[in-house]
Amino acid sequence: MIKTKLIKNNSLLTVFRDKYATLAHNQVDLEYFKNSKVRIFFSDSEENIVAGYCICSGPNYRTLLPLSPAKLEEISQKNGFKDQPPHEITCLWIEEKQRKSAWVIYFFLILSLDILRLPKGALIFGTHGKNINNYFCLAFPKLIFYDRLFVATKGEVCDFWLRKGSKFHFFKAFIVLSAVRSFFGNKSLARFRLWLDKRDKAKWGKQEV
Repeated sequence: MIKTKLIKNNSLLTVFRDKYATLAHNQVDLEYFKNSKVRIFFSDSEENIVAGYCICSGPNYRTLLPLSPAKLEEISQKNGFKDQPPHEITCLWIEEKQRKSAWVIYFFLILSLDILRLPKGALIFGTHGKNINNYFCLAFPKLIFYDRLFVATKGEVCDFWLRKGSKFHFFKAFIVLSAVRSFFGNKSLARFRLWLDKRDKAKWGKQEV
């Protein structure tokens, strides 16, 4: 049985950080987790973490680290981040062998509820993974930045997507994707995500014209 809890103590935060770093090949400072909300999902014992995520409401946003000062200023002005600081969803991971398990719907339900409890503000999500960008394009429908640049936490130049959404967008995505998965299965969900990816690319292409 999968259980969940918010964590604060250093030992569990370290376990969470190390598992995320191994899976994502991405480094995170422990202090970042101490100043954020970190939730784990575990089986048997709390040390046996199988999934988790982090929600940070600033001021030290991990999502915005790859941006140059000029680009950060431009994006902040355009999206009203200075007037209403956003909330970022980061370091989200699920063990590969668990990703098709039925309890993953529970994972996203808890994440949705945590998001609904947040104060007013946009939601942001950044990734250097093409598949992850595709995975979250419905929950964060507005692509506000894409480029190839140096990502310091990864230590290399790579693609970087920055997306924006709202509580409504995220909860809507949870309902839609859960329904597709529950009624039609994982293969249909994968095909639906491919369709979303094509639609997202078409929208981004129009924005660039």
